[in-house]
Amino acid sequence: MKKTVVGAGRASTSDLFSDLSPDHFYLLILPAMDIDLTRNYFELFGLPEGFEMDQEELTSKYRAFQGALHPDRFSGKSSQEQRISMQQTVFVNEAYSVLRSDLKRAHYLLKLQDLEFDADTETSRDTAFLMQQMELHERVAELDEAVEPIAALDTLASEFKHQQQDLISRFSSEYAQGHLDAAKELALKLQFYERLTNQLREKQEKLEEQLL
Repeated sequence: MKKTVVGAGRASTSDLFSDLSPDHFYLLILPAMDIDLTRNYFELFGLPEGFEMDQEELTSKYRAFQGALHPDRFSGKSSQEQRISMQQTVFVNEAYSVLRSDLKRAHYLLKLQDLEFDADTETSRDTAFLMQQMELHERVAELDEAVEPIAALDTLASEFKHQQQDLISRFSSEYAQGHLDAAKELALKLQFYERLTNQLREKQEKLEEQLL
């Protein structure tokens, strides 16, 4: 995969679309069904390639794609055109899912820099961080024993969010400076908080069920 220079300007298809409003994006690009499956996700949405993301613009353009690719628009088309539109829909949905998520977007940016890794098997090398994660897992498990479990859960969720935002900010800075190894380490740490947040959500559901 061709590498790009992190943080530098890049002449690409996305530069042609980046100044378009969502309405113009829909009117000028989508009717022509110019959805190239070889583009990267940023180019697809006409967005600058970087970690910072305008979520409102991303969502607006995604909705424009949804309108252009709606099945009703292809009900009278050939089976080949319907198949192609389905492939395009899958591609657009996957791109949107990646770009709207801080964690997935971080992993994707590293992938574009030929720095791929398996977050399910590769872990952080920071032993102090790993010990902290063990302690946080224990605190989640012990929520049932708290005098006010919902209040304790809210406090823990606030801590998780603050720590997660700190990692996101640091990743953005390291990636923009081209420090890819440091950015990868932070992406691996973000993966831990993704799991912790999911566990906390499951614990919240169980606690709320017990209160019914």
